[in-house]
Amino acid sequence: MDHEGEFLMNKSRVTLLVVALTLLALALLAGCRSAHTTSAILYIEQEQYQKAIDVIDEGLQFNPNDPEGFYYQGEAYSRMAQVATDENDYLGAKHAYENAYKKYVQARTMDPANWSERVAEALDINYTNAKREGLSNWRENHFEEAEGFFRLAFAALPDSVDAIKQIALMKIQQADIATGEGDDAKAKTFLTEALDLQNQVLADHPGKYKLLADKAYILTQLDRTDEAQAIYDQLMRDHGDDPELLLDVVGLYSKQSRYQDAGDLFMKVAGIYFNDSDPANDVKLKGMYSEAGYNYALAENYPKALEAYDRANEIDVNDASLMARRVQLNLLQGQTLARESAGLMVDDPAKAADLEAQSRAFLQRAVDVGNALVDIDPSNAEGYYYLADAQAALGDTAASLENRKTYNELMGNQ
Repeated sequence: MDHEGEFLMNKSRVTLLVVALTLLALALLAGCRSAHTTSAILYIEQEQYQKAIDVIDEGLQFNPNDPEGFYYQGEAYSRMAQVATDENDYLGAKHAYENAYKKYVQARTMDPANWSERVAEALDINYTNAKREGLSNWRENHFEEAEGFFRLAFAALPDSVDAIKQIALMKIQQADIATGEGDDAKAKTFLTEALDLQNQVLADHPGKYKLLADKAYILTQLDRTDEAQAIYDQLMRDHGDDPELLLDVVGLYSKQSRYQDAGDLFMKVAGIYFNDSDPANDVKLKGMYSEAGYNYALAENYPKALEAYDRANEIDVNDASLMARRVQLNLLQGQTLARESAGLMVDDPAKAADLEAQSRAFLQRAVDVGNALVDIDPSNAEGYYYLADAQAALGDTAASLENRKTYNELMGNQ
């Protein structure tokens, strides 16, 4: 061997010795940390993630029960996932997140006392980063990109169902958009995809309340009302005081034209909001009472509708639209009682007289509220219309004609 070759060989040996001594020193500093894991940490810092994974695999051949080794493999895979994400390599990112999750869980399983907290933190970082990107894209209506990030979040932390739920909710929004654009077929496709997602998660988390509620909501939108009803009946037994659930059930009742039941649920929600300690719910009371009144009116239960609208108007005494509804409903109830009275005039004159008196009381109430309405909103054509009808029913022809004239002028009628 020539002197140059001998020099190079001696130099290589020295280099290897230095590396070995460095790794040994680091290992000693780290306590019981293996040299392979120490080397892997250096590779991670140098962004050589595959080398980090490989060198730990070598170490695991000698010590397969090394939770720290598995943990740092999880760290390497996590960083690989982020690089793949930055490079728009979705499949690479998904694969890396799945491997990171497996490695972290192995570390936690081997030594839960020492690694549970660190593993939970690492998993949460991966999950949160992916979910944050999903939410950001969703806010900008970049639905395809958002779904990709939500799926990455689920790969990073399959223990959580929230990412899949977000996708399902996003599909529901896309269905609403498609419906607004008149594309019912596309809307149905989105809803079906949302339902498949819910079933996917429910297979691993059967009986999970929020998932079942979301599934029932989707079934309602797909007009599979019998299936939705069965789920809601089950949930109502255990969660009958949850306002969100009750408002979802209202959607089902509307599909089934069960307006009386829908009105009852709105009133129940209003009662929950009224009695709770959350001031944010107080501002919702007017809306709940108004929705209850609307549904009772559809059910032609005018007394209950009036009760609900009266409560809403008490919250906002200057709401002209609520006052107009009250005029209309008092008029309708007065007319209904008048017809019932006329039908009983021969067979039960006493009952007929009582109904007639009730009728006139409602009609007079329509006039009183109508006059108050046009006082605060003189351009409210609807108010003049119902006021004129109520006055005509009470026999006040002059006032009725005058208000009908004002109505026609406001509407631009000749």
